[in-house]
Amino acid sequence: MIISCLLLIINGISWISVPVTDFYHRYIFCPVSRVMSHIAGVLPFSLGEIMIALGILILIAFPVLLAVSFAKKNKRLRSISSIVFCWILVYIFLTETLNCFVLYHTTELTDRLSAYADDNYDHNDVVRMCADMIRRANALAPVIERDGAGRPAVPADISAQAEQCFSRLTDDFPELAGYCPQPKRLQSSMLMTQFDLQGVYFPFSLEANYNAELSPARVPCTAFHELCHVKGFIREDEANFLSAAACMKSDDPVIRYSGYIICMNYLYGEALEYASDEDIYMLCSLLTAEVAKDNTFVSEEYMREVEEKAVVPTEVMNEVSHTAIDTTLKVNGIEDGEESYNRMVTLLLMYDSRMGYLE
Repeated sequence: MIISCLLLIINGISWISVPVTDFYHRYIFCPVSRVMSHIAGVLPFSLGEIMIALGILILIAFPVLLAVSFAKKNKRLRSISSIVFCWILVYIFLTETLNCFVLYHTTELTDRLSAYADDNYDHNDVVRMCADMIRRANALAPVIERDGAGRPAVPADISAQAEQCFSRLTDDFPELAGYCPQPKRLQSSMLMTQFDLQGVYFPFSLEANYNAELSPARVPCTAFHELCHVKGFIREDEANFLSAAACMKSDDPVIRYSGYIICMNYLYGEALEYASDEDIYMLCSLLTAEVAKDNTFVSEEYMREVEEKAVVPTEVMNEVSHTAIDTTLKVNGIEDGEESYNRMVTLLLMYDSRMGYLE
């Protein structure tokens, strides 16, 4: 009870004091995260995925145990099962608060960048940057290393690559410094695909995870995105922006390729809202067939397999997932909910005006 009350107070403070949450992010969360993420990081599988599976089993078992304890008048069984269940809830509330909820209330990156970056842009800037990203992806597609199936060959040492790339952004974003755990391939890829999830961050195990069936061209940027969450950048637009910026700083062509593709996708989505039909036609005509083939969520073959095996229609699962994400973001103060992912375009343009990283 006392712990729960303290966590409620911490949540309340995070809503009203940005300086406190900024201090917590940089000087408490980041050092603790670097240490704690080592624990799950040494495991070759996702600890969080195991914890979720066990949690579901406990959720099912708890009412059964209670019913048995009442039927047999076994107070000891009822007491032990209730205590265990309550402590599990406390652990979830603790880790969600300290490793997720509080971090939604740090200073937004748009405010950090506005001190030295231009935030005035129009659809012409969006079209210009989108065209540049397409050209860069086109140039890399024929020369990057590919596997036997013709797919981009993702480097095995994603964590080391992330550390190197993040280190090149630490002058502006010092929270990115230091150890990065190895992102984990989730075994529940069918559910991930039905939920339309490329990756996921588990606050209760401080792990970055990605869909095992994700298109290889999207793996590096997705892994970097989830690692940004591990670094405390919990807002989706900020994790999108930082992961893309980090990918484009890489020495590895496949990782840069992944960064160009994610930027291309979001910039094109923004262009569709405001650009002329001529500009949209120009952007579409630039894209090569090879890049278009790489730029998929999962393979067509795997998607067909998912549809064949699905117990619940994918459309229903997809809607549930997007509603849950949208609601979670709004509850944590992100007023535009899932639409906030698209704000990475603003951050890209602001950072480009400051750093000229596209040059």
